[in-house]
Amino acid sequence: MIGSKRKEEKMFAPLNTKTEYSFLDSVVKLDDYLEGALRLGYKTVGICDVGNLHAAFRFVRKAQMLNLQPVISIELNFEWRGLPVSFSFIAKNTEGYKNLLRISTFHNYDRRQFSDIQNHLSGIALVIPETYGALSELSELAAFADEAYIGIDQQTDKGTKFNLPTLPFPAVRYLNFADNEILAILHAVRDGLSFDESLTVSSNELLQRPEAYESYFQKYFPQALTNLSVLTAKIAYQFDEKLELPRFDKKREAVEHLREEAILGLSARLEEKKSLTGISSVSLANALAEESTMIDLSVYQERLEKELSVIHQMGFDDYFLIVADLLRSAREQDLYCGMGRGSAAGSLVAYVLGITQVDPVKHNLFFERFLNPERVAMPDIDIDMPDDRRAELLAYMKNRYGSDHVAQIVTFSTLGKRQALRDVGKAFGMTEAELSNLTRMLVRRFGTLADEYENNQRFKAEVLKNGKLKRIYEVARRIEGMPRQTSTHASGVVLSEESLVNYVSLKPSEDLALTQYEAPDVEAIGLLKIDFLGLRNLTIISRLRDLVKKRQKIDIDPLKIDLEDEATLALFRAGNTMGIFQFENPQMRRFLRNLAPSKFDDIVDATSIFRPGPSQFIPQFVARRHGKEIVPVVDDSISEILKPTYGIMIYQEQIMQVAQAFAGFSLGKADLLRRAISKKKGSELEKLREDFLISAGEMGHSKEKAEEIYDLIERFANYGFNRSHGFAYGALAFQIAYFKAHFPDEFYEIQLRDRKREVMILDALDNGFEIEKPNINQMKIGDFVKNKKIRLGLAHVQGISRDLAKWIVENQSYKNLADFVEKLPNNFHKKESILPLIQIGAFDYADSNRGKLAYNLADHANLLNYYSDDIFMASSGGGFAYHEAEDYSETEKYDFEKNLLGIGVTPHPLQSLAQRFSGNFTPIANLVKNSRMTILVEINYIRTHRTKTGQTMAFLTVSDSRENFDVTLFPEIYRQFSSELEQGKFYLISGKVTERNDELQLVADRMSPALETDKKLWLNLRDEKYNQKISQILCEFPGSHQVILHYSNLKKTIQTKIYVEESEFLKKRLEGYVIGIVYK
Repeated sequence: MIGSKRKEEKMFAPLNTKTEYSFLDSVVKLDDYLEGALRLGYKTVGICDVGNLHAAFRFVRKAQMLNLQPVISIELNFEWRGLPVSFSFIAKNTEGYKNLLRISTFHNYDRRQFSDIQNHLSGIALVIPETYGALSELSELAAFADEAYIGIDQQTDKGTKFNLPTLPFPAVRYLNFADNEILAILHAVRDGLSFDESLTVSSNELLQRPEAYESYFQKYFPQALTNLSVLTAKIAYQFDEKLELPRFDKKREAVEHLREEAILGLSARLEEKKSLTGISSVSLANALAEESTMIDLSVYQERLEKELSVIHQMGFDDYFLIVADLLRSAREQDLYCGMGRGSAAGSLVAYVLGITQVDPVKHNLFFERFLNPERVAMPDIDIDMPDDRRAELLAYMKNRYGSDHVAQIVTFSTLGKRQALRDVGKAFGMTEAELSNLTRMLVRRFGTLADEYENNQRFKAEVLKNGKLKRIYEVARRIEGMPRQTSTHASGVVLSEESLVNYVSLKPSEDLALTQYEAPDVEAIGLLKIDFLGLRNLTIISRLRDLVKKRQKIDIDPLKIDLEDEATLALFRAGNTMGIFQFENPQMRRFLRNLAPSKFDDIVDATSIFRPGPSQFIPQFVARRHGKEIVPVVDDSISEILKPTYGIMIYQEQIMQVAQAFAGFSLGKADLLRRAISKKKGSELEKLREDFLISAGEMGHSKEKAEEIYDLIERFANYGFNRSHGFAYGALAFQIAYFKAHFPDEFYEIQLRDRKREVMILDALDNGFEIEKPNINQMKIGDFVKNKKIRLGLAHVQGISRDLAKWIVENQSYKNLADFVEKLPNNFHKKESILPLIQIGAFDYADSNRGKLAYNLADHANLLNYYSDDIFMASSGGGFAYHEAEDYSETEKYDFEKNLLGIGVTPHPLQSLAQRFSGNFTPIANLVKNSRMTILVEINYIRTHRTKTGQTMAFLTVSDSRENFDVTLFPEIYRQFSSELEQGKFYLISGKVTERNDELQLVADRMSPALETDKKLWLNLRDEKYNQKISQILCEFPGSHQVILHYSNLKKTIQTKIYVEESEFLKKRLEGYVIGIVYK
């Protein structure tokens, strides 16, 4: 008994475990470590990452859940007596933990003298590397820290004498023996070196069973093991996780302040409504009393009182004041922050404070969906802003609350599957070309390397080619997902009442300090997190407003745009929504054309139902809207709730309303039911289901009907969308569409500056715009749009630097190429600076033979040679003497323009074929999944592949001059048409449209060269009896030959718009339906 008690008292604890957050210096993942330690029989576990505390809080919480005692440490370099010492700091208690936060922050801010931290060592045990263990001055360190030790391990010389007590402190960097090699490869990746496979990798840093450590240290360093037991016995931490909201104004009670601001805000909002409805009475009360207004003041007042009461009851008065102040500051800085975001649009308080711009009373949006008194949770108000002005709002927060009270939140760049494969391959000596070839085989947008291996046969075959590639794949799969470095959370900002360093370690960052905890941990320790989301679409709206104001002298306030504007609704009905936030998807645009929205609510419905899950109900939704399908009435008590959406529960708010109307649930309880279903909360869900059935029975409904309605709720709760968010973001989309409908020149000019430039040029062309031919004397730096004409900008010409573009515009105009070159500064006298301008036709106004101009440039590597060779300044008359050369073909001109400008200005040969074969094919942009269709394309690339059975198939990359597309030819089809395939030629290809890796492709079953030919197919018909059958057969054989029909009985000849291939099989198919067939 005595022996077992002694053993228990001297149990080993792994305190020096490095996790994956010691970037590329450990293979240990937190969950694996804790679960592994538990299996091995440990009672106490620690982490001691190098340079950071990223994992500290999460480690403590997860260890406690497993009934393990957690110990937090950190390894940092500080200079002591002129020596760079790698100290490890162990937090013994809560005070020590808080000091760790401070010490880590000092280190991050480059305060790395030991004297900087010596007054912050209370509650900390200091561990010094054994390298310095014999220094006599070490005793000084013990005076600063509670305790100081020399860290030892199994490699420590057993006879060494140290000037401080010792502590078993072996490093742990992997959990399985095989991972020692993974660690060595990680180190090679980190250091940019090749992995030396001949080296024997040490296994010293493997986590062993506690008995192995105890046996060793008890035998050779028994006092060290005793020291460890004594140290760990008293380690414990207490975290205060209560939300500590910062006070908005310490001189005023927040509840009174918020009430005052809300009442003033309500008056202001109702005054706005009064002015918009044309009410002229001086008194607001009198105005509201007039029958002409639809505003019911009591409804607003009661709703406001109710919301204010809930907000105060839940302790969020300061939160609303803080967010309202931020939005007020944004407005003062002319930042357009949109209509609001998420469920916050359901709050009247948020609306009257100017946090959102959507009236929840008017639009029947629910506060309980945002802040539910029956479910205590932090309200989540996200703030949208233009993405190019986010720093201004962050600066305001920093100035308003203090730099030590505001910080951005850390996140981590992890090793994605491509990066993992590249890094490991490089460490194993693969060349850049080999790496590119390997990573190009990864075609799945989402999923892991293992998913790719299982579902991508080409990648799997490549990996299995040799042992080295298989090994590279296995190592890459093992390190995939590991954090590689820190980055900044795209939106999260934290705010604290006390200095942030009391809660979390900080490091410097560009705009604000950066927390060392991720967003979930920051919220878990009780800090207020606000999301500042830089939204590109708000930037676009702001730029549109500025450009319209500048050009048209009209100031369009987005908030005053009429959401029932007919011209804008017509745009949505036509599906003409490229460039419109949320409505650019081809399937969405097709849905809009079928839906034919006639009011703004239809647009909100469209964006809410068009998402994974509810999109399955789109056919029913459209059919019911147009009266082609009867709307079922499930129960009279809920029919009015479902009427606006034709019996389909699109919205979460509808689910809540149904539970309220049918079973008498409060909206708060209805929200709990909705959440329980969507989150699949078992026991809670079962209780709520029982409550629903009982309550429905008490309201007079049968058990069968109650179960039917509950099943309906359960079905839609997984799909329901937040209508508050749908309304706010639908309004944002409508505002952009308004500019497209009413100010198309400005709309396209702004959109062309964005990342989708080529797509938007094509959309402009579809809307009747024209592209001006490039002219060096008229081009500006950026694209310019006026009177439905697009003048492409010099800055978008590949190979033309911004400096050169600026010089060209500042020195316009130029008589011709020679004049341009003569004026050109010497630093731009390079062929590559001028050739692109010739190839896009910028000098066509003086000489349209681009080939000749390019040929004269191609003869000379340096334009300065032109003068010495007397080519630009020929002796006779001082003119430029050109060598004659053939001009580019129209196809070459188009290709140069496409490559250099992003769009072809010269008509592509396919475009004339497209006019000829109109109606016989479908543009790539309009293809529909699971339909048999024909496309007119140019083959850009042919790649063949041998199948497992030894047959050859082909993958084609094709283009219709607008979009690239993939076509697959399976072996049977490839055998049939392989002799006709030629890169750069035009074809009509038919087949089934399928989806692969989230992209559409065509699986071909027929193809025919697309040619300009006068040869036609003449069909002699007795009468019109078989017209439909003949038409059906002809459409199966698309080609280049026009079909001419001659009806013998009518003595009439008709030129159809059908074009077919020349085919004996087609002739056979038509036998019996025609009396004569001839190609001539």
